Amino acid sequence: MPDARLKFNDSEHPLLDGVTTIGRVTENDVSFPEDSNVSRYHAEIESNGAEHRLIDLNSSNGTTVNGKPVKGSVFLSNDDVILLGGSSRIVFEQAGRETAASAPSASQGAAGGDFGSSGFASGGSGSTPSFLTPGATASASPAAPAASAAAADTSSGFSGLLIAGAVVGCLVVLLTVGAVAYYVTRKPACSAKARIVKPESGDTLIQPTDIEIDVENSSCVGKAVFLIDGIEFASADEPPYDASIDPKEFPDFADGGDHSLTVLLKDDKGEDIGQPAPVLIAMETREIAKPTQQKEVIASADNTQPKQAEPAVKAPTLIEMQNMSKSLLKEFSGNFAYNVSNKQFLQEVQKRTAEYAQEGYFDRAARYRDAINVAYAREQNVDASLGFILAMSRSKFDPTKQAENEGLWKMSTAFATAGGYNGLCGTETLSDPSQNCAAKASAIYMKALVFSVFDGDPIYSAVAFGKSPQDAGAWKATLPANRSDLWNVIKTPQEREQLIRFFAAGIVAENPGKFGLKKDRPLSELYKLTM
Repeated sequence: MPDARLKFNDSEHPLLDGVTTIGRVTENDVSFPEDSNVSRYHAEIESNGAEHRLIDLNSSNGTTVNGKPVKGSVFLSNDDVILLGGSSRIVFEQAGRETAASAPSASQGAAGGDFGSSGFASGGSGSTPSFLTPGATASASPAAPAASAAAADTSSGFSGLLIAGAVVGCLVVLLTVGAVAYYVTRKPACSAKARIVKPESGDTLIQPTDIEIDVENSSCVGKAVFLIDGIEFASADEPPYDASIDPKEFPDFADGGDHSLTVLLKDDKGEDIGQPAPVLIAMETREIAKPTQQKEVIASADNTQPKQAEPAVKAPTLIEMQNMSKSLLKEFSGNFAYNVSNKQFLQEVQKRTAEYAQEGYFDRAARYRDAINVAYAREQNVDASLGFILAMSRSKFDPTKQAENEGLWKMSTAFATAGGYNGLCGTETLSDPSQNCAAKASAIYMKALVFSVFDGDPIYSAVAFGKSPQDAGAWKATLPANRSDLWNVIKTPQEREQLIRFFAAGIVAENPGKFGLKKDRPLSELYKLTM
């Protein structure tokens, strides 16, 4: 008999060793087909002996256990209340494991008495225990007059009130002392403010210009970050938090229009402080020639009627790169917030897009649409977008073997075997033309990184591709708790390289027209139905 079960809607489901899937569609082990707040594949429970771990599968409306949101996974205890999407309720029960609320109280007698109206434990005979009755002795006779018994009962009730009052009084004192201590010792909220003194609103920058700021209450400031139209281009860690801006580094902004120059203060934990006030400036440099719209005239083959060549595609600006990066992040569930405004990051991604801007990727990807969608979305409940964009970044959907690396995701058979990721492949290999095995292996591997290591975070999981879950966990331990600022958190060369490739591949694959790829379509057309 299984010792754990799920109770819901007047039904129950026993938990055996293995995985129990939960979601809206009926093919799940536990389903809520009429609740639109529950995702198609919402969560799952991995059971191993007496341990049961709930994993939220990046559901749209989230999962809570006893009112606390689940980020990644959490181990379950007896009587835990699981809420899916805020509406479907499940109670987890585990035999032989009492919660603190249901465990016997220290004040309960050995005879197994219950609690009476006075709030104290009573024996099986209904009498008041002698240690709660003033003046009672062990030699008290059962034949005592009824009046004495009544007096004892009255005395016992009065004693109970006194004890209850004393307990309440102590609690009030403790709460008061704790509150005072908290307000006396807690660190006050940072009230720092920054104002840009130079340049001033309306200025036109023609040459490198120093930026001067005035900071109030700077004792709690850890860093000042400078942005132009939301793109981070400089930062300062120490007072007076000065920086400079060179119009030559922003040729796309030499358009005669106003651009927002902003300074954003951050505390020592990397959290934003206050609301920045922008300064509007213009940029101009005569050394930068603006692109012309003239079309090159090319003579036709018969020299009878000249035709005009298509104008060269203008590379996306940094602002466009930033917007496309933000849109790419929306392809993944989990609602993680990332900072993709760093100028150096955007420039590196911008340069790398040329490697992926090659026609034909969509048709190549379409050949493996079913294999990727089934392995990622259906079998492992991982975002299919992660599988497609990883394949684009690692192989451009060319499964040709390169040294030991095979398939669309360039995994080695030794790595897949060591981790048990190819256990569902049967006789197929990572190089099999169907790529079913490669898709299954990479999906199982990515599920381990996403949910067991990075708490549901798909971006850091993609960056860690190639590490074992143990090595990925060790790398994660070196990162700060706040990992939203991707470029400033990920500083090691190999991980930065994978970050840049992932974004460059995803941006090209979702915006082929921006890179002159007229025969290709957005990659999301192949997986949108799974989301």
